[in-house]
Amino acid sequence: MLPAELLAVQRWRDNIRPKYSRLDEVDVSVAEAVIQVYESGVGLKREMIREKILELEDAFRDYRFVRGLAALVERECTFTPRLSVNPLKIRHMLFSEASKRGFPTSAEERRSILEAVASNLNVSVEQVESSIYADLDSEEVLESCPKFDAVQLLKQYNLSLTQTLLFYSTEMEFTASGNWQRIFRAIKYHGLMYTAAKRSGTVVVKVDGPTSLFKLTRRYGTALAKVVPEIMKGGPWRVEAKILRANRLLNFVLESSRHGWLFPQTVQVEGYDSMVEEEFAEEFRNLRSPWRLQRESEPVEAGASIMIPDFTFKLGEVKVYMEIVGFWTQEYMKRKLAKLAEVNTPFIVAVDEELACDKLAHLEASNPNVHVIYYRGRVPVGEVLRILRPLAEAELRSQASKAVIVPRKPVMTLKELAKEYGLIEEAVRQAAERIGTHMLVGETLIEKELLERVKLTLEKALDKEKPLLEVLKTIEAYNLPDPVTVITSLGYKVRWRGLSLENATVYKPAQI
Repeated sequence: MLPAELLAVQRWRDNIRPKYSRLDEVDVSVAEAVIQVYESGVGLKREMIREKILELEDAFRDYRFVRGLAALVERECTFTPRLSVNPLKIRHMLFSEASKRGFPTSAEERRSILEAVASNLNVSVEQVESSIYADLDSEEVLESCPKFDAVQLLKQYNLSLTQTLLFYSTEMEFTASGNWQRIFRAIKYHGLMYTAAKRSGTVVVKVDGPTSLFKLTRRYGTALAKVVPEIMKGGPWRVEAKILRANRLLNFVLESSRHGWLFPQTVQVEGYDSMVEEEFAEEFRNLRSPWRLQRESEPVEAGASIMIPDFTFKLGEVKVYMEIVGFWTQEYMKRKLAKLAEVNTPFIVAVDEELACDKLAHLEASNPNVHVIYYRGRVPVGEVLRILRPLAEAELRSQASKAVIVPRKPVMTLKELAKEYGLIEEAVRQAAERIGTHMLVGETLIEKELLERVKLTLEKALDKEKPLLEVLKTIEAYNLPDPVTVITSLGYKVRWRGLSLENATVYKPAQI
């Protein structure tokens, strides 16, 4: 965003739009001049650099444009104060000395006061004089300036103008063809109130503008501005807003097909909306459940509206959605309950128990697809698993009864087959009983002919009790994932002497 006084707009009828840079040669030359001021100003005070910017404002006769570009460049620069002595201490000593001697009326008297303070601090008069106001913003020195591209700076300027204008919006609607997860993650992360619905197959999102609220206007407006880059990232998009200016509501419209080239492409950093969500995801994944937890959730139809859940649990063809609710307003909860009442797919709602109300209990009773759980501090993973368990069992039965598995190799693990067929490992285990060519040994399906060859090899090698390592070497060529389990499945015993393989031996029980 830019300071409000740098917002330049154009109006016609009931419409408004910022005065965007067209990225032409003139604007590029202005951007290059501003960049040059900062790149060549390393070592200069901020005040001196700003004086040079003022000269550019006079030269190009558009102070808002020049000053806006300068503001964007300056944010990326590093300024540091050059302090010989603590300015606060110097000012205190100077004023104390002046109060003793009286207000100085000549250069000599002023010099005498400076010399007295310098002597007490054991520094030079020049150091005292240069440090008096060294902690002021204008006195800071430019330490470094990153490299800028003039065209990219102009695109960032256009984006900043858009963000500044939306600070005066009462509402904003937008559509996008993709990037929904990051868009809604940004909306939720910044605490914006929104509604989303499908219109003619297109998802339309409405966000309350900062001027529609009575409190926290500036913070809310800044949050809205931070979402705009996500909307503009990739794919066709459209933004419409109502802008309140001079007690008039004006229309603001942007479309990627017409205006997208004016703005930069941005990248959103992945993350969670809250610590509650992050801790839940970590705890659930540590359980190594057969369910696959996805942070990137897809829109869920809820009657004529849609919902963007926080999480999706996937197991085979089954999907269960989950939303964690940590706060709400009356209007927000009213809309949320209305959507949840229309959900026709399994949906878990984890609610902070301080927000518990009768309407939630009624919702759970009226819609069997919705399961409400309450939490304090952290979401109870056990409760979530309790809800998922019957769905997992039903999917397991369905997969196991329908699965037709044909191993393509003599030896394949359950994990390999589950991945290849898109099944639960337990479903593969149950379906293995119907495979005539292979036998399940531990976690591995082994061709029956191969098992016979392994059996013959062991019979020849084990005429008496032998070290386990020696026996393993005799069947090494068969490349068995778990050879010890294969050995015991063929009727042999392993005598363990501690945990080391080196001390273990193999024998047939009949030899004892």
